Amino acid sequence: MKELTFHVLKSHTGSVNSVSFFDSDSKFVSASDDYYLCGWNVADHKCIFRLKGHEAAVKTCDSSRSGSKIVSGSYDRTVRIWDGATTNCLWKLQHEALILGVSYSEESSLVSVCCDDRITKVWDTRTFEEVMTLTGHTNSVTCCAQHDHTLATGSLDKTIRVCDLRTASTLLILSGHSSAVSAVDISTDGFKVCSGSWDKTVRVWDVHAGTYRTQGPKVMYEHEGCVSTCKFAVNNEKIVSAGYDKTVIIWDALATKKRHQIRAHESWINDVALTANGQWLLSCSKDRTIRMWDVKDTDTMPVVLHNKLSMGYKFNECEDCNRTFKVEQKDLIEIADEYTKCVYCRLPTRSYHKIENTITLDSDTSIVKASQEVTA
Repeated sequence: MKELTFHVLKSHTGSVNSVSFFDSDSKFVSASDDYYLCGWNVADHKCIFRLKGHEAAVKTCDSSRSGSKIVSGSYDRTVRIWDGATTNCLWKLQHEALILGVSYSEESSLVSVCCDDRITKVWDTRTFEEVMTLTGHTNSVTCCAQHDHTLATGSLDKTIRVCDLRTASTLLILSGHSSAVSAVDISTDGFKVCSGSWDKTVRVWDVHAGTYRTQGPKVMYEHEGCVSTCKFAVNNEKIVSAGYDKTVIIWDALATKKRHQIRAHESWINDVALTANGQWLLSCSKDRTIRMWDVKDTDTMPVVLHNKLSMGYKFNECEDCNRTFKVEQKDLIEIADEYTKCVYCRLPTRSYHKIENTITLDSDTSIVKASQEVTA
């Protein structure tokens, strides 16, 4: 039997719609239908602040990893930019339409705002001036994601548009979903785009090599309901998705196969977030809770090991922490010297927190079910 540690965090009185880590992953922020943003400590799972300012449901939030800025979008048709250190509201941006998604890039200092009026507006957070308005979608723009100066947007028109924010030009239009695109993300190297849809699939588009043009995107079928969110891990090895089937799925981004599945929420899941070191996974739901999962050891669970061995992976033991980590067989031959330590021990700093509440995973299944709710 393997154990998967989790915490249930409660503070919101409405659906929790969005979550985002900040301050070097030591904190995270959540947005809710109760009009509030809440800030949380990762170490002790405590709510440390509540931000009030929006006058309607807060549907989306994003933040910088450094913690300098938090961005939120609401059905009150405003975007608010908050100071991550003082929690003061720095600026309020008024829009004419309902705001469905925001994305902030610390590298470019740009925040993108997608709306139900088919447009996406881009603002410079240094000057708080609108720098461009992007058009092209033929229906509501439901989601957006930035990587440096590249922006991907998804829409009810079933397409993803990839734009260059330096020139305001459309680089790509990705078509393939059979229903609305509800989630989109860009890998941290900028090479791939992942998208989630009401058609119950997650698709991975290799926009660097362009293989989707001849082979189509990689399509992952496991969700039993609409996909509401999908995110790349910082190292681009994993994709995390969740949806209306109340499950979170962790995928192998290279093999486009399911690594692990978690079923825990009592209602549909709106968003997920993953720390840079891959240890903590957040999921938030219409059931008004946030669940924080310790997923650092999912690679060593029996069903995941079986899948990985069949995909050509081998496993080493870290010389520092003795934990098992995966290595592709070709890497063992070509650059084996670089793989004596796991990715966490190769990071400049790492921290682990004592956890008491666990649930178990049977060795013959990859689905986790929470049998007891824990209030943090």
